[in-house]
Amino acid sequence: MWPDWVIAFVGDGRIALLALAVIAVEALAIIVFLRHRARIGSLALTMASGAGLLGALYAALSGASAGTIAIWLILALIAHASDMGTRLFRSR
Repeated sequence: MWPDWVIAFVGDGRIALLALAVIAVEALAIIVFLRHRARIGSLALTMASGAGLLGALYAALSGASAGTIAIWLILALIAHASDMGTRLFRSR
């Protein structure tokens, strides 16, 4: 059903690396073009949590150890919890 190159691109984790590159380009664009209108710190935490999940996906697809996957997931959890904390307890 899917071409071999698609299966290989997803199967070895390159899809996660592409998504990480997109997040990096998005972060750069926000910093360059929207730095006066966007809360950079909050956006950084949101992007960090997504990057942590993508790091875990890449680690899993590339055959890394369970410990490496766990580290990526823990980093994503810390970034997500920090992001939620800043959103929930931000003074208005």
